[in-house]
Amino acid sequence: MFENTENNSFWKTGNGKDFLVWANIHEENLISNYSTQLFLQYDDELETLTKGWLENGDFKTIMKSLHQNHENKNLPLNYLKFKNNLYHVPNWVDFDLIQAGCKLSERSGLNGLLVLRNFALLGGYNFANLTKPLVATGSLEKGAANRLYNTLNFWVEVSRSDKNAHDKRLNACMQTRLIHSASRLMIQKKHPEWNKDCYGEPINYADMIATNIAFTVYYLYGLQKLNFNYSEKEELGVFHLWKYVTYLLGVPKELIPNNKIEALSFFHFWTKYQGQPDEDAIKLSESLLNENTPISMFKLDIIKRNMGYIHKSISNYLIDGNIRQNLNIPEVRFKNIIPKAVQLKNQLIINTEREIQEGRANQKSILNDYKNAITQQVI
Repeated sequence: MFENTENNSFWKTGNGKDFLVWANIHEENLISNYSTQLFLQYDDELETLTKGWLENGDFKTIMKSLHQNHENKNLPLNYLKFKNNLYHVPNWVDFDLIQAGCKLSERSGLNGLLVLRNFALLGGYNFANLTKPLVATGSLEKGAANRLYNTLNFWVEVSRSDKNAHDKRLNACMQTRLIHSASRLMIQKKHPEWNKDCYGEPINYADMIATNIAFTVYYLYGLQKLNFNYSEKEELGVFHLWKYVTYLLGVPKELIPNNKIEALSFFHFWTKYQGQPDEDAIKLSESLLNENTPISMFKLDIIKRNMGYIHKSISNYLIDGNIRQNLNIPEVRFKNIIPKAVQLKNQLIINTEREIQEGRANQKSILNDYKNAITQQVI
């Protein structure tokens, strides 16, 4: 893996510096004792099994069983054994903390989805390791609405607090883990020119942890910037939730951050080896910036017609200037109007349980809007 000194500005003047201030730590105090071998290590146990299931036709049956919650009939024994081992809850898992993280995820409602879409997902396109597997698997051609729905639907599935939440989380992680293995096998087969020196193995441990950081550091920092308050327990709960989710996705637990200091220490290491965004990254960014599905929870047509302005305003507010320039994210007029309006709304005191119920309903409604947009594209 090659170091890229151009990413130093991320920690000196960009979002990395913002994260350090938020975490109250100096860059020189970050502990970076990670090995670049993490870019070459991945979920090889499940990949070996997946290869066999793809060859004998069992893969489709397995995926169908997860999507439709079928009984374990006609499923291969090695899959059932793997699934049972995965579904065994380790003794380090703290469900009280996970519940706190889930309830914050739910009550963050529209705020949470705005941050994930316009900061975590869009800002992530600045890093080559995260864009190359997307392009290699044809994600660009499937459209931004499809990527948004899949990403946000997974986030919702693993971060609920209702009585069936644990089963939903396990199933969502099993599905995603299988898709990761099948995607890696496809990339290895169709792209023999894949440059491991630049990008490591497709969907490797290091990149999986970086994705974890998008759902923890980017999410929590973005909420705070929008004046959406949360407790220390909720913050730790989000990290613990995503430690468990990332573990379920195949990453060894000892590698996964427990808090923002550990997360930033890893992210500081990871960003050193990221290439600058290329034409593929800019295409992914433009596709997302031009995705303006009307959100039905907004009753005024003028708001529905200006979703692009809303999303770009949040991006301008949260993403640093260098990354916006790298990804051709345009500046919008009166760019602070939307962030300021969101901040003012978040200062209103609302009953927590009501906030959870409304946030959960709004997230479900927005997911349905994206799902309908995908359906209309197919038609």
